[in-house]
Formats: sequence, C-alpha cells, structure tokens
Amino acid sequence: MLISFHRKEILHNMWNKSKSATLSLICTRVLIGVTVAVAVVLPFILSSDPATGYYKVSSDAGILYAGMAVEMVRAIFICAYASFALAFIALLSLDLLLRNIRKGLVFVRANTKCLRIISWCCFIIAIIMLCCWPFISFVLIFVAAAAAFFGLLMRVVKNVVEAACEIKDENDFTI
Repeated sequence: MLISFHRKEILHNMWNKSKSATLSLICTRVLIGVTVAVAVVLPFILSSDPATGYYKVSSDAGILYAGMAVEMVRAIFICAYASFALAFIALLSLDLLLRNIRKGLVFVRANTKCLRIISWCCFIIAIIMLCCWPFISFVLIFVAAAAAFFGLLMRVVKNVVEAACEIKDENDFTI
C-alpha cells in the first residue's frame, strides 16, 4: 500500500499541469513551424511543363501530383493556402491561450476571444474544404466534417469559459 502511494506521488511530481501546458505550447509552436514550412515549400515541389499543360513532379517530390492538370493544381494551391492562413491564425490564437493558461489566467475574456477565433477558423476551413472537394477529392468532405466538428467543439468550450468568466466576475464584485 505504501509503495503504491509512493509511486503515485512520484508520478504526480514528474508530471503536473505546468508541464502539460508547456508540452502543449511546444507542440503548438512546432505545428506553427510545420505550417509555415509546408506553405513555403509547396510551390517548389511542382514544376509546370508548358508543352503538355500538366504539372510534373520534381525528382525529390515523389508521385503526389504526377500528371495533374494545371487547373487541379491551382485548386489545390488555393485550397491549401487559404487553409494554411486560417490554420496559422488558429495556431497563434491557441499559442496565446496556452500562454495565458501558463500564467494562471484561465477564466479571462481574452481566452474566450482566442477560442472564438479558433472556432471561426475551423468553420471557415470547413467551408473552404466543401468548396474545393469537387475539384480535388471526396476526402475533403471528411476533412470539412472534422473541421466543422472541431469548430463546434471550440464553440462549446468557449461558451463554458465565458460562463465561468461571468461567474468569476460576479464573485469578484461580491467580495
């Protein structure tokens, strides 16, 4: 019994809320870097062949876009860059939210604003994916559904945090 309690205490001391928030912040910043890197590298992966009107794959890019028409690649670029911009905004908002949480500012209005921005970015990405799926792939319907689900989830969390902020404000005025 004592050994079991001791193990739980060691695990609790090894992993706490601060470390969890730090890990989430690191993951968010890595995703920001990956988003920027993919956005920068994407045009260099493909090279257009003016004779055929098709994009050919550069030697190190694999077979992802082999033989695609220029119009389809343009649709991919439009869809990707619009989504990258929104994902970048959502990740920056998530970064701000996590920094606030690390500071101990959990139930504040700034966090509800961050959650609102993230939810709207998810909803707009879902709309972009729905608009692009006829040109690219049916898989984007599932991506759109996932983005809409995450947007809805963020709205629910935003509403919970907003209600908690109101309760906190009422308690602060009472004391």
